[in-house]
Amino acid sequence: MSYDSAFTGAAATSASILLYHALQKLYTAQRQRAWIITGFASALMTLCSAPFVLDLVWSRGDVRALHPRFHFAALTCRAFQGTLLADLIVGCRYYRSSVTICWGWIHHITYILLIQFVIQRQWAHIFCLALLMELPTSHLSLSFLHPRFRHDWLFCASFLVTRIIFHLFLFRAFCSPRGLATVQGSYLPALFLAVAFPGHVVWFIQSVRGAIRRGSQRRASISQVEKQQPDRTFCLDQTLVSATLASLDDASHGQWNHGNRVDVLLNAM
Repeated sequence: MSYDSAFTGAAATSASILLYHALQKLYTAQRQRAWIITGFASALMTLCSAPFVLDLVWSRGDVRALHPRFHFAALTCRAFQGTLLADLIVGCRYYRSSVTICWGWIHHITYILLIQFVIQRQWAHIFCLALLMELPTSHLSLSFLHPRFRHDWLFCASFLVTRIIFHLFLFRAFCSPRGLATVQGSYLPALFLAVAFPGHVVWFIQSVRGAIRRGSQRRASISQVEKQQPDRTFCLDQTLVSATLASLDDASHGQWNHGNRVDVLLNAM
């Protein structure tokens, strides 16, 4: 059976739905449950990008050295399609307010169609290389599901490396003669990267501003506790825990939808 088949996408959709039902009881808040499939998909896609990223590293950045791995790349892309579809199906049933027209239906369906296009053009390995950009989303999802793993500057650093620097590298690479030679002289990969880049820049700026703001708020809270409470160690611990929980609670006051998951967490982390 060919790896590039509807069966692979259907299997990924079914597995994601089953995973959601297996894990959803662990999380009481709907806003956390909305990240289960996203977290699974982003972690899996980041892992699957590793062989292609290593090709790039060993070749010192020469995209011509990418091994197509047609079966593996197509399998990965179909799996991504399946998780996107599963997020729509489960979202409509369990977190409908998170699935908006723009950032739910349009976003997911656009990516499903884009993946279909790159598979047909035999560019699946290039899409898999770009999936390294799912690394910050993995951290974002883990931070929401388990707040103790939240770390503002670690998120900012991973976002900068993958969705800014690596993104710019890929854009430049696929505008160069070497990169164009790997995609039959087409500028479409570079165009797709160019369209996505402004959104990444906006998210990065928001994440940095949010990290600075929250750092100032934490320092102010700690300073106030030190002046008012005699048991410094206990109170500092309580303050940090309360700040973490409060930031998540604050995030739930606004509209919670799939499109603003990133924005809300950046403002609340």
